[in-house]
Formats: sequence, C-alpha cells, structure tokens
Amino acid sequence: MEADVFWNKVNKRLVELGKTKDWLCETIGTNYGSMRNKIHLRRMPSFDEAMKLLKALDLTMEGFEAYPATAKSDVLTLPVYEQAFSAGRGQYVPDSAEVLEYVAVPRDLRRYAQNLRAAYVRGDSMEPTLFDGDRIIFDDLGYDGQDGIYAIVYNGAGYVKRLQRGKDILKIISDNKFYPPMEESGESDNFKIIGKVRYVVHKVQG
Repeated sequence: MEADVFWNKVNKRLVELGKTKDWLCETIGTNYGSMRNKIHLRRMPSFDEAMKLLKALDLTMEGFEAYPATAKSDVLTLPVYEQAFSAGRGQYVPDSAEVLEYVAVPRDLRRYAQNLRAAYVRGDSMEPTLFDGDRIIFDDLGYDGQDGIYAIVYNGAGYVKRLQRGKDILKIISDNKFYPPMEESGESDNFKIIGKVRYVVHKVQG
C-alpha cells in the first residue's frame, strides 16, 4: 500500500470517528511532529506504529485493507490547512499551506460546497463563542450584507471577527469584551472580507 493511500484512509477514519490527529498521537503514544513528517514526506509508519494506529482506529488489518481511501459521494469533507485565523492579534495567511487534517461538513452546508474552506482559530478574543484550537468552516463569498462572524484579512493578517453594520461604517467586534472594537468604512487594500463562518467544530476544553 502506498503511503498516500495509507494516510488518506487514516484521515477518513478519523473524520468518521470525530477524532483528530492530536488525539490519535496521544492514543498511540507518538509525537505529532513525527507523524506529520511521515505524512508530508509520504512515508509509511513502522509495523508496530501501524498496528497501534489500526487498534486506535478500531480496524483490523483486513478491514483497513478493504477500507476505501476516499469518502463516499454523499459525504463532504474539507481539508483543514496549516494556516489559521486569529481571534486575537492577527495571523499571517499564506498563499498556500499544508493540509493537516480533514473535517466533515454538515449536510445542510452542501449548497456552499464549492466555496467552503476550513481553518484553525488562534487566540482568545472571540471567547466564549470561539476558542483557541477550534476549527471554523467558512465560505469565500465575501460579505453577504448581514451581521455575523466572518473570516477577514486586516492589515495583511487573517482574523475571525464579528462584523456589525452601523451608519456608514462596519464594526469589527471581538466577543471577548477585553478587546476593543474596530471600525472600517468598507473594504479596501487593508481590509478584505473573505467570507462568513458557517459552522464551528469546537475543541474540547479542559
């Protein structure tokens, strides 16, 4: 079995179980960086590592061999990229980034299928709505004219913030009251609205 096929099957199984690679690494007692390097370099795990992986994923060797490497046509999954959107001081948004995992998308969001993206949240300024480590699923359709939580690029950095319309202004609000709101008159070279957050996968707290 090729390494790409192996890790695709692992990713798909994690989505089905509602688990993350962090969970998997902790369960099998390995370092996340080590697993990430194997995936990035297209390397298979050792035999012992593979057996631990299959046990954690509740699959036998035979079951894993027969397990499909791609999702069924009625299941929509999105890649979660290494890039993140800050809920605090701003996160750089690169033009390209490595896929770290996949996340399942709720059925009612499939009408946005071609325009959906997924990324991590960093920082605490959107608490208690969003927490550091949460995964947001957002579209890339820009501002839809309604208040809500959006992924934006502000002064060259990526943020996830609540946008609220005011008279001739757009307020950029943090749900954590410790952070003061900002204001913009509209989109510009320094302020771009990527799209609206449609769903959140919360990281277990505590």
